[in-house]
Amino acid sequence: MARYRWKIRQTDDSKVELLTRELSLHPIVARILVARGYEDPETAYKFLKPSLDDLADPRLLPDASPAVARLARAIEQRERVLIYGDYDVDGVSSAALWHTTLSRLGVPVKVKLPHRDREGYDLHPVAIEEAQAFGAKLVLTCDCGTRAHDVVNALNAHGIEVVITDHHEPDLRLPNAVAVVNPKRFDSQYPYADLSGVGVSFRLAEALLRERNIPLRRFRERMLDLVALGTVADVAPLTGENRILVREGLDALYTTRRKGLIALKQVAGIANRRPTATDIGFRLGPRLNAAGRLDDAIAALELLLTEDDALAEQLASELNRQNAQRQQLEQEAMEEAIRMVQEEEQLRHRALVVASPNWHHGIVGLVAGKLRERFGRPTFAISLEEELGRARGSIRSIPAMDLVPLLQKMKPLCTKCGGHAIAGGFSARIDQLDALRQLIWEYADSLLTDEDLIPALEVDAEVSPEEVDWRLYRDLAHLEPFGQGNEVPVLLCRDLTVISRRTCRNNKHLFLELKPPERAMYVPAVMWNGAEYAIDPQTSLDVVFSIEWDDYTGGLRWELKDFEERL
Repeated sequence: MARYRWKIRQTDDSKVELLTRELSLHPIVARILVARGYEDPETAYKFLKPSLDDLADPRLLPDASPAVARLARAIEQRERVLIYGDYDVDGVSSAALWHTTLSRLGVPVKVKLPHRDREGYDLHPVAIEEAQAFGAKLVLTCDCGTRAHDVVNALNAHGIEVVITDHHEPDLRLPNAVAVVNPKRFDSQYPYADLSGVGVSFRLAEALLRERNIPLRRFRERMLDLVALGTVADVAPLTGENRILVREGLDALYTTRRKGLIALKQVAGIANRRPTATDIGFRLGPRLNAAGRLDDAIAALELLLTEDDALAEQLASELNRQNAQRQQLEQEAMEEAIRMVQEEEQLRHRALVVASPNWHHGIVGLVAGKLRERFGRPTFAISLEEELGRARGSIRSIPAMDLVPLLQKMKPLCTKCGGHAIAGGFSARIDQLDALRQLIWEYADSLLTDEDLIPALEVDAEVSPEEVDWRLYRDLAHLEPFGQGNEVPVLLCRDLTVISRRTCRNNKHLFLELKPPERAMYVPAVMWNGAEYAIDPQTSLDVVFSIEWDDYTGGLRWELKDFEERL
């Protein structure tokens, strides 16, 4: 039985033919473009050939002018500036970008990255002490600050001004800062609202350099690797301007002179090839994030800034070690959480609420995400800090349940609570946990249907086996970088017979040989983590898959996303 509801994207054949003819595209690639909304040749061409020349004027960002003016004053007067970032890759890469940029413009700077446990996310009152100790009269935030009303007011009261760069959803009112540069502001004139935090920083820095008549070429060459890292690691949609920035940024990451990234690519096993967005998402990003998840993100920042080869190798090795530790903690937490779901019979509910004193707070978001994927339900994963009487949770939801109304209901029971439609977080006293659990279950059970719990899988095109060849694989690469909002193309092929079935040595992955009817061809296929599925030879299947390159055999292979037995 299929794990997903297959939703085959609809296309207009005449538009597919037009793209195929006008842009000399493979018909299936043209069909995918039309299905994803790139219906006319000009729009499709811009998607296929993203260019930095197509970026909007950064001065259209809200409050770009007062932000540039205040930063220009800091440059001219050599004022000290405290850069306040965040502990994830987006915040760290933003801080590294501003540290390098302002330092090269002669500004004395210091970076403060909050500690996940001590300060938590967002601009914290510790910024006052840090700014005063450094002698800074200006705090520049990266990837935070849009809702930090009280802290901004406190900084102002101490004679310290604030420029905010951020991309999170604002409140109905804005903090009393010199500037709040955020493309998600309701009054924004900037044409693309989905920039990452480092994307906002990059564009504002461009506006600053343009104001000072400094050419942008070298700045872009040096900074786009950071922009790609932060944008992909933050799971920002790889559409519009993000697509442009990441496509160019991957080239910059390939040729980077940043010693820390060279060392990090080495330990991640991608030193000798052009990295992909997937490499950032699964190899580089997790290693950079590991520092902030388990301890202090300053090691990730130092890695991005160091010009010392030995220190770069040492830091990359330490981040690699922390990432392995994170993976172990995550695996142990997942095993405990799955047991909890089963023993407590939580699947009778349409949301999962799991909590343990054994879980590090830095990994509960990952646990919530994996449980959601496994069970198809909104998931609340909570670390219990019993000595403090505190519970801290991370939430990952599904499209059918917008978290915002539920978060509003949770607020009276929480000391801290926030998020957006699909993800959120909260803190509460442990003695409120039973009431929270009951509230969550009652809300989800009344809102969601059984069908809502079956995730949808978008299928880009139905194909015949002979169409899946080397040319198609090569031409699909023009749609990269793949990620959120521009997923790897998913294809559907019907009526394939299972010729052989095997699992790998650790009985984790499923490997099949498939054969189309009346054709002397065999298709190698893999379903990662699919060894649990019992499929007998001679079974007839409809399969949903993507095409991948198999390094071991040196050929193409189908990566199965789902399948359904034919009756």
